[in-house]
Amino acid sequence: MTPQDASVLERTETGRMDANSRQELALGELTRALEREIETVSELREALLRQRAGVAADSAESVNQSCDDIARLLVAIEAAKRHRTMRIDSLVPEPGVSLDTLERWLGASLPRPLLDARVRLHRAAEATAREAAINRSVLSRTVEAGEAFLQALFSGSAAPEPVYRAGERREEDGAGFLLDRKA
Repeated sequence: MTPQDASVLERTETGRMDANSRQELALGELTRALEREIETVSELREALLRQRAGVAADSAESVNQSCDDIARLLVAIEAAKRHRTMRIDSLVPEPGVSLDTLERWLGASLPRPLLDARVRLHRAAEATAREAAINRSVLSRTVEAGEAFLQALFSGSAAPEPVYRAGERREEDGAGFLLDRKA
């Protein structure tokens, strides 16, 4: 092997090591991004539970506070998704690769911490989605009950007065007229 060949081999090996180091670093960043996303999704689940407790306790203040928290956390989750997408895009040349197909694109197995974080994120998202569905139902029924209450409150009387009250009858005097529809 000539000195020139050794130099080329050394540069190639160094480049390969740098690429592997960059990929390991990027995978570590992705894992940390998923951990932060899991925390945010879990906080959203907690806010949904607080919202339902506020409805059950008939506490407008608790419901309003939880609505503010939910709005803030939904914005944070969107930011976390963008950050996750950016981290995945740094690993693969094709934009829009999902977390579930990342392993296929890399051609290598993902590190265990990243795989665990991916599973925990899916579980947290599913649990939060269940809580959100329950809250949608509870809030819908609460709004319907409130509307029914307001309808009864402002309608004045429950039923219209009948034309004839019980015991009252129109006197039948036999007077009346006939219409000839054929004429």
